[in-house]
Amino acid sequence: MSDSEGIKSWHHYRDAMSASTKLMQQDKNEEALRLLNDAIAVAISQNENRWVLTLSHHAAVISNFLGNLSQVKHYYQKSLAFNPENPRALSGLADVAKEQGELELAKQYATRCYKALIEGDDFLKKERLETLLKKWPEVS
Repeated sequence: MSDSEGIKSWHHYRDAMSASTKLMQQDKNEEALRLLNDAIAVAISQNENRWVLTLSHHAAVISNFLGNLSQVKHYYQKSLAFNPENPRALSGLADVAKEQGELELAKQYATRCYKALIEGDDFLKKERLETLLKKWPEVS
């Protein structure tokens, strides 16, 4: 991909995130998620894994705001398909599983998240570990 194509692509995804946020503010929740789903599909087709992760996480946050745990789970699982040890997705899935009463599964996700953070180079590593351990002190 040329530099100009990369910049155009970046703007497309950034604009999708901005537009989805505006749609949410207008109470057009389904349109916001549809827009993100379309952008995720484009990112997948263009092998833009970084954007698949970013857009999926954004959609998961919106879905969580709407109280739709099955969609939250769907978007975090989509993220894991492209990065199986993504700490944000693992933490999100731990929260969903806990909320759904699946405590053993939640603990498994939290443990994977802890391991991914310890072994990874996440620039918010310290803060994410602190947050995780407040919820899941037994995973360390």
